[in-house]
Amino acid sequence: MPEKQKIQLSELNCFLVGGAVRDLLLNIDRSDKDWVVVGTTEDNMLSLGFRPIGKNFPVFLHPETHEEYALARTERKTGKGYKGFDIDASPTVSLEQDLFRRDLTINAMALDTEENLIDPFGGRQDLENGLLRHVSVHFSEDPLRVLRVARFAARYHSRGFIVEDSTLELMRELSDSGELDYLVPERVLQEVLNALSEDHPAVFFTVLRVCNALANLFPEINKIYDLRPDTDKPLLELELATHLTDNVRIRFSVLACLINKFATTSLGKPKNSTAIRKFCRRLKTSTSYRTLAEQVTAYSDRVMTVRERPASDTVEMLLALNGIRDKKSFEDFLKACSVQLTVLHQDADVVRQAIELLRECRNSMRRVDAKSLAKNYEGEELRDQVRRAYIGSVSNLLEDDSATE
Repeated sequence: MPEKQKIQLSELNCFLVGGAVRDLLLNIDRSDKDWVVVGTTEDNMLSLGFRPIGKNFPVFLHPETHEEYALARTERKTGKGYKGFDIDASPTVSLEQDLFRRDLTINAMALDTEENLIDPFGGRQDLENGLLRHVSVHFSEDPLRVLRVARFAARYHSRGFIVEDSTLELMRELSDSGELDYLVPERVLQEVLNALSEDHPAVFFTVLRVCNALANLFPEINKIYDLRPDTDKPLLELELATHLTDNVRIRFSVLACLINKFATTSLGKPKNSTAIRKFCRRLKTSTSYRTLAEQVTAYSDRVMTVRERPASDTVEMLLALNGIRDKKSFEDFLKACSVQLTVLHQDADVVRQAIELLRECRNSMRRVDAKSLAKNYEGEELRDQVRRAYIGSVSNLLEDDSATE
């Protein structure tokens, strides 16, 4: 890079902002850093080699560090939802004006290049007091902030953080206003998955329940709260799962199993996985998330009864899971079942033994020589012979397993 540009880069009026400052004050390691640049233009940033990445906002990647730099900006609400904003990123926008538009005081702090803290709204004090408090009434202009605050409550629950009363009231007003209806599924899903990655994801849904957003966004989960009024932990299974795995897809499957459990017919009997499919379709989850959730819902109970069931049942289950061909997906299923069964208070050692037995059944089926059978059979007859061989291999395994007990 030419020397002149290096000098210009060093002279940019830059401030470290947002989560990087918050986590630094909380002594939390954080690799990614966000910066705000005050007093310059988009053209000047481009001339210095910054690469634009923002579609709706003037955000750039630094030519050397590749960290994100955004022009200081203000936002004015012009329409419904979280996209209806008029952006002003002119050089006259001050750092305090940029911080003023942010959601929470703990996210509205900055450090200058000499590491002096700029904290115009009391974010440091709120960190010390464990408060999630909005910066201004402009909080209500973005409905996505309802989910973001709930996620921060889940993240910092173990540190004793709570949502400040006036902020909670603004969240209720947003929930009751219909603004949440303008959130696109992709953004809602991302917040859900982010919340499921936290140490206390159940808190995310509880906060949404308190501010009247849960019934609107996740009626299936709200129903669980309605049907468990006498417990302070209606999502206990999800809480227990967080102690067993940090895999978000498995945590999602535990939540989905709960949704299915409380989606009952008029006769009070559990439905099939229709409720899960509807939930996943509305949130536009990936196929891998939906499939694993449906598999665990359909088959986790059967994992514990392989010894008692006919070998043909186990073969049909493994074929339905595509367990013979797709080892990775099958192992994902076993891990998810292990968590699901353990949170349902099954003995961990018994669960482990059942999982291992099912894995051995899969391996015994893999040893069937289908190619040899194909020399003498074809079509439907071949499939029938292979299935018979599968059943025979599993049956022999189960007999040997019983004999060794």
